[in-house]
Amino acid sequence: MGCAQTAQVDEKSELPSVQNLKQHEDDHEHHENEFLVLDPPPGYLTSIPSLGFSIVDVVRLDAMQSTLYHLKIDSGHHPFQVRHLHDKFHPNVIADVNHHFGLHARYRKLTDYFSRRAANWGTPKSGCGQGIRMGTVDGGLDTKHPAFKGRNVTYRSFHRKGQKISSIAHGTAVASVLVGGPTWGNMLPNAHLSATNVFQKNKKGRSRASSKGIFLAVNWLMKQRLQVINFSIGGSANRLVKRAIERAHKRGIILIASAGNNGPLTRKKSYPAAFRHVIAIAASNRFDKTAKFSSAGDYVEFSAPGVKIYTAVPGGGRLMSGTSFASPIVAAFAAAAIKYKGIKNLDQMRAYLRKNTAAHGRKKWDKFSGWGFLHVNPPC
Repeated sequence: MGCAQTAQVDEKSELPSVQNLKQHEDDHEHHENEFLVLDPPPGYLTSIPSLGFSIVDVVRLDAMQSTLYHLKIDSGHHPFQVRHLHDKFHPNVIADVNHHFGLHARYRKLTDYFSRRAANWGTPKSGCGQGIRMGTVDGGLDTKHPAFKGRNVTYRSFHRKGQKISSIAHGTAVASVLVGGPTWGNMLPNAHLSATNVFQKNKKGRSRASSKGIFLAVNWLMKQRLQVINFSIGGSANRLVKRAIERAHKRGIILIASAGNNGPLTRKKSYPAAFRHVIAIAASNRFDKTAKFSSAGDYVEFSAPGVKIYTAVPGGGRLMSGTSFASPIVAAFAAAAIKYKGIKNLDQMRAYLRKNTAAHGRKKWDKFSGWGFLHVNPPC
C-alpha cells in the first residue's frame, strides 16, 4: 500500500454484491457504516477522503505498538464492499469491518453450585492464588458487590463514547468465578484480577461489543503483567481482534475463550475461541456430559463445568449456564498451572490440560468436548 494508489468508490456497480463478499466469519453482526484500519503507512491519512472515509478516531496503542484508525464510511457502500476494495488497493494493511461480539451466557434461578465446587476443588487454603494475575474481556463489573470485598480487583471500561454500558451482570458473574468470595466462585481468591468492559447498548437496546473496544481492552491488559486472559465473548474472525490475540500471545499470555452457545449442530465458529493461539472451552454439566447448548466445532479443545453455576450478579446471586462460565474455570486452572506447576507457554499448557482430562474411555479428540472433560487437582 502507498499513498500513490487510491480507490475511487463512487460507483456501486463496480463492486461485487454484498452476498458474494460475505465471508464465513461474517456470520455475526457489525456496525453498518464503520471500518477499522491498523498501522497504515505514511501518506494514508491524505488518501482517506478519496477512499470514501472520514476519521472518527485515531488511537495510539503503546502495548501493541500500533495505531488504530476508526473510520466512518461516507461513500454509501456496505462495509463488506469497502473491505473488498481496501484489500484490493492496500493488501498489506490489516483492516476490517467493526464486528459486533456477544456474550455466551444463559440465566437461571438460584442454587449453591458455585465454580469451585463444580471444579471439585474444595475450600481454598490461605493465600491461594497469591501472585497470580489474570484478566477478563467481558461486560461491566459491579465493583461494590460483596463478592469482591477484600479482593484485589482493578476495573476499566472500554465502552463506546456516547453510549451507556450495558448490563453488568455477565461481567460480574465471570469475575466472581475467578476471584469471588466463598459463596460466589472463589477459584483463586487471592489472585489479582484486571477486568475490562467492552459492551454497550446499541440503538436497539441490545448489548454489543465492538472489535475496536476489544482491541483497546487487550492493549490495556497487556500492560498489567498478566499470566492469563479470559474471553467469555464471541463474534466474527475480525482481523484486528486476531492481531490483538497474536500480540498478547507473543507477550507470553495464555488466552482462554468460551466456545459459544450455538449447540452441537452449528456451523458458526466463535472468535476469539477459534483463533489458533486461544484455548477454546466447551461446557459440560456436573455429570461430565456436554451441555446441549454448547457449540461444537474443529476449534473446541476442552470441556469444563458450565451448567447451573452459581455466580454473583448485581443485587445478589444467580444460577448461570453457558460456555461463558466454563471458560473462566479453565482460566483459573491455567493460571494455577503457571504459578504452581511451572507451565511456561501455550504448548506446555495444552499438554498439561490434556493430561488432566477425563475422556470416559475415549482416546481421541471430538468436536463436542475436544480432548475431554477437565479434572484438575486443586493447587491450593
